[in-house]
Amino acid sequence: MGNLVKTVGIVFIIIAYPFLSSYLAAQGYANLELLVFAALTLWRGLHAKMPALRVGSFLFAALLLVGAYFAHAYFIWLVPSFAYLWLTVLFGHTLWMPPSLCERLVRLQYPDFIPGIAEYLREVTWAWTLFFAANTVICALLPTLAGPGAWALYTGLLVYGLMALLGVGEWFYRRRRFPDLDIPPLVETFTFMAKHGHKVFQGERS
Repeated sequence: MGNLVKTVGIVFIIIAYPFLSSYLAAQGYANLELLVFAALTLWRGLHAKMPALRVGSFLFAALLLVGAYFAHAYFIWLVPSFAYLWLTVLFGHTLWMPPSLCERLVRLQYPDFIPGIAEYLREVTWAWTLFFAANTVICALLPTLAGPGAWALYTGLLVYGLMALLGVGEWFYRRRRFPDLDIPPLVETFTFMAKHGHKVFQGERS
């Protein structure tokens, strides 16, 4: 229950960030928000068990501190891009250092696979890697090309709709590609991953 509450809290912060950022930047408090997120990122890095996550968190916190020092509002707009870049690296490096991240996540719930599943999950990992890479660029360009309002709408709402479409679409495609596979309901899968997905980054298994 504690992990689920923590996950919900993190999701709420992530969704609220774009709209809170736009408001604080307009009020001249861009550096304050960057300091807060730098502290949170540093705290996450200190508690990370994977060396890659620890180093990535420290570098991200350093970038946020640079932005806070110069009090430049554009650094606020770049925070989602840094997050998606981190996700791109996180998913992408497992394509060269298998098993893929999606395979690691699914094995938490189903340790044994039928032939072909591992290869399929590698393809799914590729899809998410490319999705996050594209959003790294989109979120960085939107503030200058369309303005902070469009950036807040996309990063705070639309991008999560796209994630949901990708996740639900994959679930339906999996049922069609593997018609004989016992696939749990979508809500059950999301709930399980919310509770136990962190174990992948801690080197644990269910």
